[in-house]
Amino acid sequence: MKIVSWNCNGSFRESIKSILDEDAKTYLDADIYVIAECENPQEPLPKYKEYKKIVEDLVGDNYFWIGDYHYKGLGIFAKENIKLEKIEGLDERFKNFIPLRVNDSFNLLAVWAMAADKEKGLNPYVQMIHDYFDANEKLFDENLIICGDFNSNAVFNPKHKAKDKNGKAKNHTNLDIKLNNKGLFSLYHTLSGEENGKESKFTFYQAKHLNVPFHLDYFYANEEIIKKTELINFWRKPNEDIPNKFEILDVGDWISLSDHLPLVFEID
Repeated sequence: MKIVSWNCNGSFRESIKSILDEDAKTYLDADIYVIAECENPQEPLPKYKEYKKIVEDLVGDNYFWIGDYHYKGLGIFAKENIKLEKIEGLDERFKNFIPLRVNDSFNLLAVWAMAADKEKGLNPYVQMIHDYFDANEKLFDENLIICGDFNSNAVFNPKHKAKDKNGKAKNHTNLDIKLNNKGLFSLYHTLSGEENGKESKFTFYQAKHLNVPFHLDYFYANEEIIKKTELINFWRKPNEDIPNKFEILDVGDWISLSDHLPLVFEID
């Protein structure tokens, strides 16, 4: 199963054509697409008609979408042979979190952390993920895979001084600790051996400027899965004896489409 996580930087109705073009460098055939900043395929605008048809041809109605605006939300799109079920009984105050059960096998949480929502009393960015964790802690266990645009990195720790119920700052480092304590670890950091905030591979280029990079997008999974996963590097051939593959795609191929790069996790 191949899972792609990508913040498409809006206008997914256009970029979806690029990722489905088999002759393009950006061709990206996956079983599950987790797409932040994408449009609602059900929006009845004339300019969405082609987009809706492409989505229907790709996945039928096998998708979930959530968002405050029809032109910018969070979507999970899965091939029709993939069974998706929404996980019920969770706190639904939080926007842009989609928890699903996949193939009666594992749970998948899609995340797009955003600015504060004062009307709903939601904190900004990584603080929002902390609050979601605290409100839905029963979801977080070793059977969960998390992916998405966290809009967060340890370099921004000083900006997040609000405290959680245990008196810890709601920053990236403490979120990583919370997830580690639940048996969930960042694929990139575990496989690369790099520290949070000291990444050599980036996932985001502010305003598409290559000289303003950050690592803001993540996959988290349990140790058993990560032990069977290889971090793909451009200068080395994949090891066929390792069943799972994780890759951050090439900025040169993708920067024209988005300020974020796709993360690809292929899991056996």
